[in-house]
Amino acid sequence: MKTLEEAKQAVIDDFSMYDEWLDKYEYLIELGKNLEEYPEESKTEDKLIKGCQSRVWLDSKVEDGKIWFKADSDAIITKGIISLLISVYSGRDPKEIAEDDFGFISQIGLKENLSPTRANGLVSMIARIKELAAEMVKVEDTKSNGQEVLTAEDAAELAPLYDNVVLAIKQVYDPEIPVNVYDLGLIYELVINKKHEAYIKMTFTAPTCPMADEVLAEVKKSVADVPGITGCEVELTFEPPWDQSMLSDEARVELGLDLND
Repeated sequence: MKTLEEAKQAVIDDFSMYDEWLDKYEYLIELGKNLEEYPEESKTEDKLIKGCQSRVWLDSKVEDGKIWFKADSDAIITKGIISLLISVYSGRDPKEIAEDDFGFISQIGLKENLSPTRANGLVSMIARIKELAAEMVKVEDTKSNGQEVLTAEDAAELAPLYDNVVLAIKQVYDPEIPVNVYDLGLIYELVINKKHEAYIKMTFTAPTCPMADEVLAEVKKSVADVPGITGCEVELTFEPPWDQSMLSDEARVELGLDLND
C-alpha cells in the first residue's frame, strides 16, 4: 500500500494529466463508478454527511489499528469526490488522518472549480473523515492511558449521540464574536463514555473573557439537555492558546476571512 504522501501525490499527478476541468470532472465520474458497492441497509440517517446538498453516506470500521471507509452518493460528481477522498485515506492510521491538512485538495484546485454548494459539501466530507478518525484516536488514547476502553462498536453506537452533542454546542455563541464556540475552535476535546457522560475541554479566544463562567455554564447545560446524555463535565484550559488557525471554514466564511489564511 502506498504511503499517505505517495497516495496524495498520485492524485496530483493524475489531475495534472488533464488540461480542462471538463476532463477532470469526467475523471471524477469514473472514480465514482468504480466505488465499492455500499450496502443499502447502511444508508441510514446517522451515516449521512451533514452539509452536503446531495446525499452522501460515509461508514467506517477499524481493523488492526487502521480505519477503513465505505461511501456512496446519489449524485455522480459528489460520488466521485468522496471516492477520491477515501481512495487516499481508507486503510490508514486514524492519527495520520486526523493530523493531515488535506492540502493536496488545494493543489489540484478541486474546491475552486466546484459550485459553491459542491465546495461546501467537499468541506463537510473532509471534516467528517477527520472527525471519524479523531474519534478513533481518542479510543486508542483511552486504551494506552488505562482508562475505560471503547470498542469500535461502541464508537459507532455513540456517533449519532456525538453528532447531537456537537449540534448542541453549536447553539452556544462567543459573547464578543458572532460565531458559535464549536466553529470558533474553542472546543479542544469532546469525549462521551459508555455511560453516555460527556467530557469537554474548551478554551476562549482570550484568558480575560468577562463572560467565561456564563459561557461554560451554557455549554454544560446545552450538552446535558441532549437526549441520551447522562451527565456533562466542562473543563477550561488555555493550553495551547487559541489562535485563528483553529477556526473552521464555516467560521472563516462568517467572519469574512480568507479560507487559505
